[in-house]
Amino acid sequence: MKKITVFLIGLILVSAATAGDVITLTWDQVIGIGLKQNLDLRIMRQDYRNQSLNQWKAAMDFLPTVNYSFRAVNNIELPVMVFMGRSFRVGTKYNFSHVFQAQLPIFLGGLRFANYSIQKNSKRSLKALLKGKESDIALKSVEAYFQVILSNDLVRVNQRAVDAARANFEQVQKFYNTGAASRLDLLRAKTRLSQSLPALTSAENNRKMAVENLKYLLNFNVQDSIVVLDSLKRMDFLKDFATLPLEKLQEIALKNRSDLKSLAFRKKAVGAQKIIAGSHFLPQIVLSADVQHQAYLDNSKVQWNDYTRAKSASIGVQFPLFEGGKRIIEMQQAFIQNKKITLQLAQMKRAVLLNVKNSFNSFKEARQNLQSLKQAFKQAKETLRLANLTYKEGLSTQVDVLNAQAAFTASELQYRQGIFKYNVAQLELLKAIGKLETLWQ
Repeated sequence: MKKITVFLIGLILVSAATAGDVITLTWDQVIGIGLKQNLDLRIMRQDYRNQSLNQWKAAMDFLPTVNYSFRAVNNIELPVMVFMGRSFRVGTKYNFSHVFQAQLPIFLGGLRFANYSIQKNSKRSLKALLKGKESDIALKSVEAYFQVILSNDLVRVNQRAVDAARANFEQVQKFYNTGAASRLDLLRAKTRLSQSLPALTSAENNRKMAVENLKYLLNFNVQDSIVVLDSLKRMDFLKDFATLPLEKLQEIALKNRSDLKSLAFRKKAVGAQKIIAGSHFLPQIVLSADVQHQAYLDNSKVQWNDYTRAKSASIGVQFPLFEGGKRIIEMQQAFIQNKKITLQLAQMKRAVLLNVKNSFNSFKEARQNLQSLKQAFKQAKETLRLANLTYKEGLSTQVDVLNAQAAFTASELQYRQGIFKYNVAQLELLKAIGKLETLWQ
């Protein structure tokens, strides 16, 4: 009895540990959670923090460096000097020294300024990339959220189709039993029921995959259950942007796209590489100063009054004369990199304009298709109603009912998918013009 009790308690604890939370979501909550919890974004934010430290590190190159060193020497065998035929040992057995040294580069050919500029613009470039990544995650999260809603609706539509096919089969079965329907009608009804079942199974599987994809993007526990609070309806994400012409949208994109801003900052960073390459042709001037305390003793019992102090200051100038032509090659490479990123920037601008154009055309197509699909859905619904009515009164055949049911199910599926595509097309157009952040700001 005791073993059974322990087993039941363990089973309850395991069930409690594996049970997830029930999470209710709206589309705007999905954006906030995605921006906060998505792992890709969190990793990228760490890269940005690291680059911020690199900028601080580059700024610290303008400060002097101060070093302290201590040295204790035991001269096991002193050197021997020979003078006028006589030899004698030089030095003491023990040497002690404390050295404080300060060093300040006065001129490095612009190297420090160029390095700071590189790190600063690299940080700005990464910040722009981070902003673009946030838009990308927000788009994927909302799209995944609406995909869950769509999959729920598709399951309901296919379940309704199965129920209608089963009800039709049962009705034909009754007619067949009374002699009002032929065996062919019965087989047709049974076939329609069998054909509707795989679509329902596929819809249920797609719903599971949509939910798991949303959990992955939002970094939820796999045991969590998600409850969506929105329904699949036509949204107005674009607002005033929906009435703007293509040329205006492209102009907005060139000003706001994060990838363009990121590449522009990278271009500035690459431009600073030319300064670094040019600094190798210029002298380097360094100011140094040090304070030394030294003690020379024949025993190891050193006292502070045994030390003597020495101070010095110096200016060092180093001028590179010849390094086998390496500096000339580095300068040429810097110009090549600058030319390359200039071409990349021009290429990206063209890609942005094309992306906006394609997204704009997709939005117009989705809007027009949605209107047609809505009208077709209304017509199919009315056709099914009339087909069922006339069949019950004996004025139409069972084939007419089956065809009307199939047309109604297909039109409803297409209509709901049209709503989904229309909403997603708006989001993609907002992202294409660099204004997706208007959804959460």
